[in-house]
Amino acid sequence: MRAEKDGNKGFTLVELIVVIVILAILAAILVPQLLGYIDRAKKSQYILEAKNCMTATQAQLTNLYAHDTVMGLNEASMVGNNPYGDVSWLGTKTAKDILATADVDPYMMIVGMGDYETYKATNLKKAYTIYFIAYWPDKSVDPIFFNGTEWVSEYPWKSSGGNTFSVKGENIKLQFYFIDAPSTNMSNNWNELKRYLGVK
Repeated sequence: MRAEKDGNKGFTLVELIVVIVILAILAAILVPQLLGYIDRAKKSQYILEAKNCMTATQAQLTNLYAHDTVMGLNEASMVGNNPYGDVSWLGTKTAKDILATADVDPYMMIVGMGDYETYKATNLKKAYTIYFIAYWPDKSVDPIFFNGTEWVSEYPWKSSGGNTFSVKGENIKLQFYFIDAPSTNMSNNWNELKRYLGVK
């Protein structure tokens, strides 16, 4: 009986401590890598959502272009009745269709296209071309931006005045359309986004 008990002895305290230390080291190495992988996967998901929104928006714009109209260009939708102010599509059928097609519900989404009044007589296609998107999927994560060429993490441009931005080396006057936002006041939405980004 005694010999049988001696043959079944367990781990010593030192052996258990060594195993725990090894597991702690492995966790310290693997957990940050796993978290980084999760963050990269989330960012890829947000970029995919933003691209879907861009495709859905461009489809709506193509439809508007076919009818030579730009929805929302009226005094009621302008900030301070400024003909170059931001246009609110919040709650409109067009915005709802864009979000439903992309199957998203972002915290904020702003689309910048060529200014209709500026380009309607010279190059109307610019008024229906997307040059900028700010896509903020959730208030707890960073927004992403389309700068006319690619998706980036940082706010891409500073205006040279009068909503004129450099896109692919060309100065384009933009008109901004709010597809989704927390406030009906466009200035409040811009200010919240800029505060979050630390942009003046």
